[in-house]
Amino acid sequence: MKLALASLLFSILFVAVAMKTLSGGDRDPFFVDTSIALSRYEPMLSANQTIGTMDDFVRKRMNFFDDSLSKILDSLSKGKLDERNLLELLNMESNVARHKMLDSARLVAGAKIQNAYEQFNSVVASFGQQHGFEILFGTASNFVVYGAKGKADKTRDLLRYMGVKDE
Repeated sequence: MKLALASLLFSILFVAVAMKTLSGGDRDPFFVDTSIALSRYEPMLSANQTIGTMDDFVRKRMNFFDDSLSKILDSLSKGKLDERNLLELLNMESNVARHKMLDSARLVAGAKIQNAYEQFNSVVASFGQQHGFEILFGTASNFVVYGAKGKADKTRDLLRYMGVKDE
């Protein structure tokens, strides 16, 4: 009986401490929905637009290479290929220009995205410091690292801090 009473008192004490902790108002930890914040963050939007333009350019150049290769192969099948065309075919088959173009596009895209993420992290760090947060968790790929909607969600506050109008 004494053990049951002690267990009940311990449980009541635990619940009281838990409720006091949960009702503590604006206390850490908090989180922001990074997918929402990044989808509205201007440097990330700009980087994505630049990457889209680069993708279009690369796609057009790839189509040009494919069309040229098809014409040369067509000439080869009709027996109308001279040495110059054969050398051109070999150069195209090596895809040197294609690989260089793809690699440079990949490097530029990676640098733009990295720069946007670094700027975003700096803004979030400044936001956290300004609001006195010791810990500010983020989400990624719809996976919540920590937090639940409600008092812990600071996404809207971050969007206002970034100058993004609330929808």
